[in-house]
Amino acid sequence: MTTEVKKIISPSTPIRAVALLSGGLDSTLAIRLMLKQGISVTAVNFTSPFCTCSPRRGGCHLASEVARTFGVELRVLTKGEDYLEIVRNPRHGHGRGLNPCIDCRIYMLHKVASLMDSLGAQFVVTGEVLGQRPMSQHLQAMKIIEKESGLEGKILRPLSAQLLEPTLPELNGWVDRKALLAIAGRSRREQLALAQAENLEVFSCGSGGCLLTDKVIAARLRDVFEHQTKVSLTDARLCTLGRHLRLSPTLKIVLGRDESENDRFKRLAPELPWAELIGAPGPTAIICGALDESGKVNLARILRHYSPKAHGCVPMMIRFVDRVEQLITSTAAAEREIKGWWIEP
Repeated sequence: MTTEVKKIISPSTPIRAVALLSGGLDSTLAIRLMLKQGISVTAVNFTSPFCTCSPRRGGCHLASEVARTFGVELRVLTKGEDYLEIVRNPRHGHGRGLNPCIDCRIYMLHKVASLMDSLGAQFVVTGEVLGQRPMSQHLQAMKIIEKESGLEGKILRPLSAQLLEPTLPELNGWVDRKALLAIAGRSRREQLALAQAENLEVFSCGSGGCLLTDKVIAARLRDVFEHQTKVSLTDARLCTLGRHLRLSPTLKIVLGRDESENDRFKRLAPELPWAELIGAPGPTAIICGALDESGKVNLARILRHYSPKAHGCVPMMIRFVDRVEQLITSTAAAEREIKGWWIEP
């Protein structure tokens, strides 16, 4: 990294930073350290179908709470379908599941970099800790992320800064390097002690809470990538819910596991057809793909399999966007058939 100062900031210019805020402990502390040095901070939170924080339209509720507590502006950005293509084919590979950790960091920092000029920000702040995440938070990965995001020298990691090369904010004197930390490794002991000293609430949403590391969800998403050229955010969200059965290369069924999930399916994917038995408790089935006559019969048998209180001839309703169909069911799929359709790691 070059130590040459390429941009002169006049003494009257306020020093501003954009900070990645997951809502977890590390990113919260990183922002706190910047505010203590008088840096003006705009926080950015990314929503994703794969965040364990259950992201909402307003962003992660914990990130919103941190921003409110600190009195900083919060921008919420969505990891969209362009991000799903990165998950499908990351340049730097996957982790233990389908998590593209290095490419994910590059993606987010690209987005943040595009905000810097409009916000008048001179650098970016993250809560990364050297050695905490095996794929993306070792020194070589950090250098790759900086270079490919176009932010070399402009990413300040306050929790580990004293273990890393000085960044432009430090070299320019905008940030006091002596007031930054030298935390490394996977233990959170030092962070928790700092949070206690700063009288900060310890937030439960860890920065690494990504469902792409889950083997079951990764298997479902691999199945989607294998059978679909275009993948939507609805497809991605469905991968985190229900039971998934692949009936054919062009047809997948997703079953709700309880009444709450049944209702959620209908709200989540109003553009997709769904089916359920009439007059008997059981799952709602979201239909992903082309449903031919054979598929309808198997769908009815699957619903009967998961509806043990259904007896005799029971109608199945299929609600399409523009019409409703019914089919009388009488037999249930066998367990061996269910296992043959089941999408699993």
